[in-house]
Amino acid sequence: LKKMLDLISIVSFVVLGVIRWITYKFFIWPYYVSPLREIPGPPSDSPIFGNLKSLIKSDSFIEPQLQWVRKYGNIVKYNGLFNKPTLFVTDPKIIQEITLSKTYDFVKPFSTVGIKLFGNGLLFAEGDDHKRQRKMMNPAFAYSNIKEMVPTFIRVSSILKGLIENEINQGNSNINLTPYISKTALDIIDLVGERKKMNK
Repeated sequence: LKKMLDLISIVSFVVLGVIRWITYKFFIWPYYVSPLREIPGPPSDSPIFGNLKSLIKSDSFIEPQLQWVRKYGNIVKYNGLFNKPTLFVTDPKIIQEITLSKTYDFVKPFSTVGIKLFGNGLLFAEGDDHKRQRKMMNPAFAYSNIKEMVPTFIRVSSILKGLIENEINQGNSNINLTPYISKTALDIIDLVGERKKMNK
C-alpha cells in the first residue's frame, strides 16, 4: 500500500508539473512575460496553432500578413506554434539592419532543425561557421563574375516586367509577386549555370 501511495504521489507530482509548465508556457509567458507582448498584433486564434490557422486557411499566405500590416503597422507580433510570439517586419530599414548590418545578432528561424536535417551549410550556419563559409563563397560574387551575369539579369527581368504589365493591363491591381519572383530567380540560376557549363 505504501509503495502504491508513493507511486501515486510521484505521478501526481509529474502531472502537476506538466500542467504548470503548459499553463506558464502557453497562457502566461506569451501575454504577461514575453518582451514582445507590448508590440501590436492580431489576437491568437488557437492555443496550439496561434495565428498559423489564419495563414493556412487563407487562399493566399500573404493576404493575412498584408491585413496585419495595414492594421498594426510595419512591425507586427503574431503567435506561432504553441502561441510563441513571432515578429513580422516589413520596414525596409529594419530589414536591412537584420539582414546586413547586424546579421549575426539575429538567429535564423529553425536553424537547429535545419542543421539536423540538411547539415551545417551556408543556409543554416551561424556565427563563425557562417563567416567562414561566406568567405569561401565570396570569389563567386566578384565584380568580374557578376558583370558576366548582368545581360542574363536584364533579359529575365524584362520578361518579368512584361508579365507584370500584362496583369496590370488586365485590370489586376492586387498582384501576388511571390510566384513571379521565385520563377525569375530559378530562371536566372538555370541560365547562368548553363552558361558557366558551356564556358568550361
